Amino acid sequence: MSLAPWLDGELGYRSFGTPGAPRAVFVLRTGDIATTDPDARVTSGFDVRIVAVGLDAPELEDPPVFGGQTPAGLTVEALKALLEREAPGATVGVVGERSAGPIALYLAAAMGEVVDRVAIVGVQSPTDALSRDLRTPLLDDLAADVLVVVGGEGPAGHGDAAWYVDRLRSGTAEIVHPDEIGSVNGEVTLTSVWARVLAHVAPGTERR
Repeated sequence: MSLAPWLDGELGYRSFGTPGAPRAVFVLRTGDIATTDPDARVTSGFDVRIVAVGLDAPELEDPPVFGGQTPAGLTVEALKALLEREAPGATVGVVGERSAGPIALYLAAAMGEVVDRVAIVGVQSPTDALSRDLRTPLLDDLAADVLVVVGGEGPAGHGDAAWYVDRLRSGTAEIVHPDEIGSVNGEVTLTSVWARVLAHVAPGTERR
């Protein structure tokens, strides 16, 4: 695993897939498996380079507004620097799972045209008015094509997906039936939908 500077510590990340591929995908997740390949069998079918970044709870706190001086705002700045260093000149897709989903959206908005595709998986909508008010302008400015995947028996459902899609310039919701999910607890995970997510964020890269 590689490390990138972040505040008083470092962001852990790992690269896999096709080195030097013209298309790169940044995957933001939390937990012990954050920097592992969601599904190596699926990834091998795409000509794409994956950069998986592990995030922790403090890095996800508060929206990155007011000059970016919140932990989340500073994390977005660190991710921007990492993206620019690891994928110079590449067109980039960004993926965020669960609590890392909003950071994926903020990063895409901050990168402008560099990021043209985003997928967020199992992401709940904001629960309080202040968070909704702060997050909405960032979604309004996001030009990337966003896929919002929810479903199964997880906490994020149709209403959460609709909240995001209704505020995005280009957003599509995909509701996954519980029968299509193979996770132990029945919740939609990035691994369970990796094929459809990768097809969205790395279009045209499937190996023939």
